[in-house]
Amino acid sequence: MQKKTPLDRHLILEMFYQPDQDFAQFLLKNHQFSFQQLPTFEEINSILNNVEKAYNSKRGMWTPCQDEFLNLLVLGTCLKTKEIPVDLTSYQWEQISRMFRYHNWKGCRNRWLEECHQKVGWTPAEDQVLIQLQQLHPNKWCEIAIEMMKICKTPYIRQGKQCRDRWVNKLDPNIVNLPWTKEEELKLFREIENRGKRWAEISLKVFKLRRTENTIKNRYYNLLKQEENKIKLGKITKDEKNEILVKSIIQQLEQQVNCKFHIKNEETQDQQNQEYQIEIFDINKLKEPFKLVCLVKRKIVKLNEL
Repeated sequence: MQKKTPLDRHLILEMFYQPDQDFAQFLLKNHQFSFQQLPTFEEINSILNNVEKAYNSKRGMWTPCQDEFLNLLVLGTCLKTKEIPVDLTSYQWEQISRMFRYHNWKGCRNRWLEECHQKVGWTPAEDQVLIQLQQLHPNKWCEIAIEMMKICKTPYIRQGKQCRDRWVNKLDPNIVNLPWTKEEELKLFREIENRGKRWAEISLKVFKLRRTENTIKNRYYNLLKQEENKIKLGKITKDEKNEILVKSIIQQLEQQVNCKFHIKNEETQDQQNQEYQIEIFDINKLKEPFKLVCLVKRKIVKLNEL
């Protein structure tokens, strides 16, 4: 969807009018800006000219020209608000994104944070804050990431996708961590045969989020690899090989599930037979008086006394 907001040169130039020089140097030194020093008005106009020339080209793709423009807007916004990039709110990112024709605020923020993104383990404090923020802002992952960094004051970046993955794969209370049953595995492979490898859809609609996307994907590929090691296939395409392996796994799981069901039924029947055994004996051999009773609807009823 195209944005109607035109490129406002006056608004952008105003961001760099009489900036706080000390704060500007702090930003350039400690954050991932592409500028070595504050750009002059001539340099800003040059960037804007390049943006306007390519305004209608390469829809949805980030170009070097757009990256330079994003750097300029983030720097200008920080100078104007006296805030560092990671503390910018979703509203401020929305204002930045209005200068782009095809990128929304989440795309702009993620693009900016991409270079300073690090793979850092999650702390218990972050997990606790994430759980609380998910309850306050369900599934608004970019906003959750912004709030969490402010609360936890982490020196590294957390993106919305990271927060979502952490919740979906580790923190969601609906998650089941028990070993997979044969019935679950059979259900998984039947669904993949019908739907394809739509992990999120299968997790939601089939397993009701009790099995995560990663767990489902890992279980599928583990069983597929085990089956591939057992079957020697000739030179065939990858799709043909996967089709054969999936059908073989489904067939084996069906046999195992049916066999398990059959054995369970036999055990139940044996228990019922053992519970109501009838013994035949000779009354004439009994020397002492006895009572004859029978079982009616689980109650003992006296018949007579001999």
